[in-house]
Amino acid sequence: MSAGVDITDVNADTRSPRTARAVGVSAAFAAVAGFVLWPPRAVYWTAAAAAVGTVATLALVALAALALGAAFGSATGVDGRAFAAGTAVAYVAGMAAIEVVVSPDGPAHLVLYGGIAACLVAGVGAARVRSLISVRPLGRV
Repeated sequence: MSAGVDITDVNADTRSPRTARAVGVSAAFAAVAGFVLWPPRAVYWTAAAAAVGTVATLALVALAALALGAAFGSATGVDGRAFAAGTAVAYVAGMAAIEVVVSPDGPAHLVLYGGIAACLVAGVGAARVRSLISVRPLGRV
């Protein structure tokens, strides 16, 4: 549980205050994770790309996003739909902010941050599947 917010109710009504909090907490996490993984104008991954190549660097960023999503999902037990909604909110707000503040030359940031968002959501999904498997062990064969 993080910051005293219980976001574990999987069957929550999507209009409930608990779900709204889960979406808000998820949006905040996704925004910070996206900024840390790929900071606008200060992309520290360029040094890694020069050393190991662009594909390997992007794979490393994707793996880091998956791991962060899984860690967040395991620590909070957040519902996947609430996390996906929060991540979508963070993505839209982040892309709008980048357009205004950075004024990028092309749409590459949309794809990069979209990939990071997808990996975060997949990580939360993986954590959820792992928790279900550990809670419901397979029967004897």
